[in-house]
Amino acid sequence: MIRMGPWAPVAGAAVGLLLGIVVVLLLAPAVETFDQRLALVFVVLGLSLLGAGGTLLADEVRIMRRGAQAAEARAAGAGVIAGLLNGLTPARLLIAASAFVLLLSAYVTQGS
Repeated sequence: MIRMGPWAPVAGAAVGLLLGIVVVLLLAPAVETFDQRLALVFVVLGLSLLGAGGTLLADEVRIMRRGAQAAEARAAGAGVIAGLLNGLTPARLLIAASAFVLLLSAYVTQGS
């Protein structure tokens, strides 16, 4: 079992940033217009957000597995509220934001 500390999302974002820099270095010779450079910026941002969100999601899954054992002890009313709040986790929001930024990257290059 891996124990994640408070700096785990930062480390995930750093890995995403490094991957984004590798993508920029590979695609830099082919970039000519402003739209393409902007798309590369969005790719780096999206990969950084995806790295941080992936790390948070792994931590969330670990917590959910641990909490599944205690789920029987909760009251029925608390379970309904917890079900609504489970959809609004920071990990899911970061992954959704990274998907939007990567989609925006593809949209920016569509016009050129």
